[in-house]
Amino acid sequence: MMNSDFTAGSCAYRMVALNPRIFHRLRIILAISFLSILVVVNLPNAYAASNNGDNSVKMTKQGSFIDSHGNLNVVGAVDNNGNAPIEVTVGLNTTANNGSSHNIKTIIEPTYGTIIYPSTGGAPFKFVIPHNMLAVGQAFIAAVKKIQVPYYDVVVLNYNNTATGTDRALVGTAKNTGSFDIHDLVIYASAHDSNGAWIDSVKSNIIPIIKPGEHIAFSAKPDTSIKSKVSYFSCAGLAFLEPINTLKVNDTQYIAYDLEGLAKVSDLRYDNSTNSIMFGITHYNPAGGSMTLKLPQYSKSQAIFIMMDGKLYKQATAHMNGKTILIDFFVPPGDHQMQIKGAGNTS
Repeated sequence: MMNSDFTAGSCAYRMVALNPRIFHRLRIILAISFLSILVVVNLPNAYAASNNGDNSVKMTKQGSFIDSHGNLNVVGAVDNNGNAPIEVTVGLNTTANNGSSHNIKTIIEPTYGTIIYPSTGGAPFKFVIPHNMLAVGQAFIAAVKKIQVPYYDVVVLNYNNTATGTDRALVGTAKNTGSFDIHDLVIYASAHDSNGAWIDSVKSNIIPIIKPGEHIAFSAKPDTSIKSKVSYFSCAGLAFLEPINTLKVNDTQYIAYDLEGLAKVSDLRYDNSTNSIMFGITHYNPAGGSMTLKLPQYSKSQAIFIMMDGKLYKQATAHMNGKTILIDFFVPPGDHQMQIKGAGNTS
């Protein structure tokens, strides 16, 4: 079993050079009949510069197959090698399969997982092209948008990356290591054949809820038309709804919070013994960066102490307006432990 955490550097590609099978259908007149074949057509597209020249966002090798319904499936993944989470839409040009139309229609799809966090290995995508349409060229990055949200490192995947069972599926368990419920969890991965070729992008059914400390089994199955070719999976990742921004104090009390910035957050919790919010944090920018934490203000006399790595952090500031506490702090390079003392209502 492979213990795979959906964090930076959690997977590596085992890929070999692959000639993409994304094809035009050409009619060739033979002496006695017509033969339809698929060929690659690499045409320039109007969206090539849509990612504004950001070389940190890259398309990986692509693959394709014809499913049991006769539809062309185009698969691949997008890597985020930058310092900020992003949303990416992928485009693919198509045209009608009628032998005469030259009208190009671009179809757009988001990547699996929607948000791609830095250095997480790649987010798969899949296009399913109806049998009456043809793909023109390869899939491309249509748009990139930076997202100012932290990544909550609260789900650990434990899985066997070898294709398993008659379905040749990715199987394993997901554990919620956080202090709040996880909703609408989906696990996704890239499927490869024995030569390393990318042959499918897979994702599990939605897991409605995982409570803190709970393990849930999952499976992600490749398309039935190519499942016999699947040898292993790479870059298993996950996506879930943003957590409800409350921390449990006891069975009847919760602390609302709003954390903003480009960082990975782990072990976020409220500690009753010290009346503190505590969490680990790593900024995505190698040089470090700023974060903002908003909390409710319970009283005029409420005192807030901001600690980093067990010491009072003098580079942080806290402002109160009678309703809200606004905490601004800089996260230096590397991993750090934050403690916000006095965060709860002790009256």
